[in-house]
Amino acid sequence: MPTKLRTAVRRSLSPLAGKNTGVGITTEGKVFYCPSCSTWRRRTVSTVTNSYRARNPAGFRHVFHDNNTPKINAATRRYLTVSAPTRLNSSASLVVDKSVPARFRELYAALKELEDVAADHISLSRLQLVQRGLESEEPVVRVAVLGVNNARTTRRLVRLLLADPLTERQSWEDLIDSYGIEGSNGLLIRYGEESGIVENNLCPTISINSPLLKQGRIELFVSTLGPGQEPDTGPITDEVFFVPTITVQSMESGGHELIRYPVHKTIIFGTGTEGLLAYSGLLGRAAWKSSEKLVHGVIELGVEGDRQKDGAVTFVNTEVAETALDKFRESVRFASEYERGWTAGGVQSVADWLPTAFTKSGLSSELQTIIESLLDAAEEGVTVEEVRRGKELALTDTSAETRRSLDQSVSIWAERAHTELRNALDEGFASQRWNGLSWWKLFWRVDDVGSVTSEILQTRYLPRSEKEMIWTAGRVEQTGLLDGASDTPNLAEPSPVKDTEQPESDTPPWPLQIATSRLHMLKTTVPSLQALSQGLVLFSASTAGLTSALSALLYTSASTGLYEACTIAAVGLMYSLRRQQVKWENARAVWQAEVREQGRTALIETEQVLRRLIRDGPSLPRDESAERRAKMVIARARKALEDVREK
Repeated sequence: MPTKLRTAVRRSLSPLAGKNTGVGITTEGKVFYCPSCSTWRRRTVSTVTNSYRARNPAGFRHVFHDNNTPKINAATRRYLTVSAPTRLNSSASLVVDKSVPARFRELYAALKELEDVAADHISLSRLQLVQRGLESEEPVVRVAVLGVNNARTTRRLVRLLLADPLTERQSWEDLIDSYGIEGSNGLLIRYGEESGIVENNLCPTISINSPLLKQGRIELFVSTLGPGQEPDTGPITDEVFFVPTITVQSMESGGHELIRYPVHKTIIFGTGTEGLLAYSGLLGRAAWKSSEKLVHGVIELGVEGDRQKDGAVTFVNTEVAETALDKFRESVRFASEYERGWTAGGVQSVADWLPTAFTKSGLSSELQTIIESLLDAAEEGVTVEEVRRGKELALTDTSAETRRSLDQSVSIWAERAHTELRNALDEGFASQRWNGLSWWKLFWRVDDVGSVTSEILQTRYLPRSEKEMIWTAGRVEQTGLLDGASDTPNLAEPSPVKDTEQPESDTPPWPLQIATSRLHMLKTTVPSLQALSQGLVLFSASTAGLTSALSALLYTSASTGLYEACTIAAVGLMYSLRRQQVKWENARAVWQAEVREQGRTALIETEQVLRRLIRDGPSLPRDESAERRAKMVIARARKALEDVREK
């Protein structure tokens, strides 16, 4: 039997007077304000919350929940959902105005800075819970009671923990027994004037007049640890135990949203061997961060004697404890039976675990443990990030040996490219299709000039060298030589004859001299050659026709002989053909030379660009300021925590 209860029984064995008033409980109409209540809303737009949402793709609603306001009306809801940016912009000034105790201010400031530098590595919900606890002289401790496989027995345990044996059965006990937490929003139980269950938009809440809640400054969050709360495989983080979630229906979209309720301590309740195995599995997969002592297992299993409490597990028998409680409420004559039944039921061991131990500085042991866990998680995350960045820098940093290797690769590429340019163009200009454009074949092949020349440029003009150049440029890009160079050459700079119609664009990922020169010739030289061939054919045909007509006219209108008249036609024909032969063969030779020269120029410019990047390109900067600052903040927070302990 509890000491206080035994003393009260010894003082008076008479029937309880004023049972409805609650002997031993002074409510004075006071409702404790919970400064540690915090949840997260999905629409928070700060940088820290964006980082948090990145780690939690589903997103969570963030609502600053006032314990003194059980219902949220429409106006308040609109303020919480629409005016978030305005409230977040003024958050800094609000922190200055908060009455943080002087002995906690340095620790509070360090944790506030930790929220900015290590948001990706810690649970922001638990950090917010700690900050709310430091803002009050008497913070309320929130304890989660999570049922594993039997919600009804979980409610019975909670009712037994909160019941006052010196009073008759209260109405709130029936409400807790009958309220279904499975598949619902859970139930939040606070100390205060007795009231019914308030079904608000966040979590159903009930206020009761319980000595345990008052003396320990405790509130209980009762829910289930059902499927989806923990991953099927792999380690389980602290958030599974200390940040339970509930599901609410969105008033705007009609869908379901998750509300996170961070807690200081957690009781995992299971029934029978199935519950014991489930709890053991959770502990075996838990990746603790100094928070193991904040989790306690309670198993509904018939175990007696010294084995009833074994470290982090307490075995209870709620039926025995409930029978003992009912007997004592029936009459104080059953005090001894109550003591034996209550002890055998194991509920008192669970009740003894709930109260919070405060140090001489006023900081609760739960807050100290949570802070240590957050700092350990932040330090581990920063270390992992630092190692990852170091590996990336080691892979991408450019050494002298790497530069020499790249320079040698460019030399090999240039040699192969010039060889390809010579051989490929020789094959193209010796092909049957190109020879089919001889001067005397233009009369029936004049329309093929554009297609044949375009084919040579597209298939014989450095196709393999261009692909190899892209691969070489990719190696240069991988080393980081293209990042941060103020004098990086223009990778898209064309050959000396620039195309004024080419639109300006951002710097391409590789040099484009080869592609630019090819496109330039396709747009300029090919149409010119096509026009020249058409002009020559037209001139030859017209000249031959005119001279032939003149010959016929002279033969018919004068006494000119046939041979003399045909001489004029022959001279015109020979002149036009000779002119076509000379001009067309010269144009073909000039075009071949121009293609070769444009190819050599493009290769030289590309080689110069790559060598300049390799020679002058910078190495990746080793910026470790973020990790260094995070480590400094963590060290300052640890020192502030030690200073608080020593006060």
